[in-house]
Amino acid sequence: MSLSKPSAQQSISTFDEFVRLADYSLMDTLNADPDATGDGDDHRTRQVFSGHFVPVTPTPLPEPEYVTHSSTFFNELGLSDELVNDAKFCRVFSGDLSAAHEPMRKIGWATGYALSIYGTEYTHQCPFGTGNGYGDGRAISVFEGVFNGQRWEMQLKGGGTTPYCRGADGRAVLRSSVREFLAQEYMHALGVPTTRSLTLYVSKSERVTRPWYSQDSHSSDPDIIVDNPAAISTRVAPSFLRVGQLELFARRVRGNAHQSALEELRMIVSHLIDREYQNDINQDLVFADQVVELAKLFRRRLTSLVANWQRIGYCQGNYNSDNCATGGFTLDYGPFGFCEIFDPGFQPWTGGGEHFSFFNQPVAAEANYHMFWTAVRPLLAKDTEALEQLDQIRHGFAEL
Repeated sequence: MSLSKPSAQQSISTFDEFVRLADYSLMDTLNADPDATGDGDDHRTRQVFSGHFVPVTPTPLPEPEYVTHSSTFFNELGLSDELVNDAKFCRVFSGDLSAAHEPMRKIGWATGYALSIYGTEYTHQCPFGTGNGYGDGRAISVFEGVFNGQRWEMQLKGGGTTPYCRGADGRAVLRSSVREFLAQEYMHALGVPTTRSLTLYVSKSERVTRPWYSQDSHSSDPDIIVDNPAAISTRVAPSFLRVGQLELFARRVRGNAHQSALEELRMIVSHLIDREYQNDINQDLVFADQVVELAKLFRRRLTSLVANWQRIGYCQGNYNSDNCATGGFTLDYGPFGFCEIFDPGFQPWTGGGEHFSFFNQPVAAEANYHMFWTAVRPLLAKDTEALEQLDQIRHGFAEL
């Protein structure tokens, strides 16, 4: 999303000025998990049965050290480069929310979502086999605010464990964090819709183990374990709403999980419209018609996004529904890569298989769109005309 360059008078250089931009639409309009702790100390793996988010505090990096920030994106947000020298700003974006003060909050949030791969629903990745333990395992949003008229959400990747951590350590390593930081800003420079990079910090003392490859390895899978410096990067987007999130609530409706299931699905879809499509969908329309418009607009954005990926040779090696942003931009630079030599079967991840190869990205996108369509259909169950329109939009995906 392009933003006008802020004037010098708008430039924010201190943390105290920064926090005044706080505006928590997600936490203020959606439901918190009723089983969550009040103080955000909620880091153990557990099932989350209802609610749109879990209030949780990040785990600070010990001895954090500044690595870099995106001057380009700072400028677009109206932030001065001097802000990275503010001690409170550094503490917050290396995971220490105790430095926050009003109107910023000292508690962040993590969200649950469902998993579908190529249009097939899965639950066994969830440690409980129910789907109630799958979500943001190491990504914690810590700030939502309005910058120059545009709403942005800031999320720490590697911010520690959440109820969705599935037994992992909740950390990211410096190597992959640098790669994602650069890729996000590179994609933006190429004109491809994407999450953005704000800051990157590394711990001078905490190290975590990760699978890797031995010298001169010919194995397709990692064959050794190595120590890596722990890091926290901040990625930024208008929202981090995913197709998998809508799916989670639709599955609860279908399974009669609780009496508020349908209402929570309606709330998350309404929130999506407000966050990502407010300027494109007439708020005076009845809700059913807004959902139909949403389906049209998301289809347009998603097909355009994948066309852009193919234009530049980008391949999302694990393009599941939980990695598909409902705002229609590139999300989650996990296994990804660029074709250095044209290869329709290019797959940057050894575990990804042919179905997520370069030329199959449009097919994967349509499968994700199918799950979006499936998720919103219960909202139109009593409106036959709107349901027919929604079905026509779904069937036109491949042609578009």
